[in-house]
Amino acid sequence: MIIPPLDAHAHIALSVDRDDLVGLGAAVLAMTREETEWADALKRQDEMTIWGIGAHPRLLTQDRPFAMDAFEEAVEKALIVGEVGLDRQASAPRAADVFDEVLAVVQRHARPVSIHSVGATGPVVSALKRRPVDAPILHWWRGTPSETEEAIRLGAFFSLNGAEARNPKVLSMLPKDRVLTETDYPHTRRYDPAARQPAAVGTIEKALMEQWRVDQSELRHQVWRNFGRLFDRCDLLDDLPPSIQETILTVGF
Repeated sequence: MIIPPLDAHAHIALSVDRDDLVGLGAAVLAMTREETEWADALKRQDEMTIWGIGAHPRLLTQDRPFAMDAFEEAVEKALIVGEVGLDRQASAPRAADVFDEVLAVVQRHARPVSIHSVGATGPVVSALKRRPVDAPILHWWRGTPSETEEAIRLGAFFSLNGAEARNPKVLSMLPKDRVLTETDYPHTRRYDPAARQPAAVGTIEKALMEQWRVDQSELRHQVWRNFGRLFDRCDLLDDLPPSIQETILTVGF
């Protein structure tokens, strides 16, 4: 079996046709950013794309209450949470309060959770120490060495894209069994021109192959094993789309 690429964090319009996603030939975790997207995301039944329930910190405003009850109800029906987190441009303390509540929901309903941390890596690590969750994924991580070491101790996974390949900050620090590949499409295109669509993870795959001294097949086996462990931590393997389950069973975890 040829192991397909894995994109652990991308943004895809909810109007994109199912067949177009199948045509990517990859597994993709598609992130939403706000409440208006949740209902349509939960209706999707795609072969290799899993849709997240997210609340992006930059979209939180002081004058608009966050619908925490609706969020928790959506999370119960979803397989992943994302994109959530903290950002230096977000409105504090509101964003911090919402992130704390989001982590509380994920403690009650174990899900892999893709976490944004631009300019807020320290506060994100502190939040995870206060409210540990089963399967945190630090997306496009830019933390210091000490923050990275603490995140590893907290059980975090790290989804890396072409920006990390071109300007390495943490690549050499990360255990192989905690790494996922991502594009953060469309936001990484200025850093990685090859990331022209979701699943275009070739730049970071090449960097990881060089770092780990493995070929592409070995790399993808490792990344998919890590992916399987994430969902195993949350006891969700049997709920994944059949094509994704089949790939995870092929590589083991």
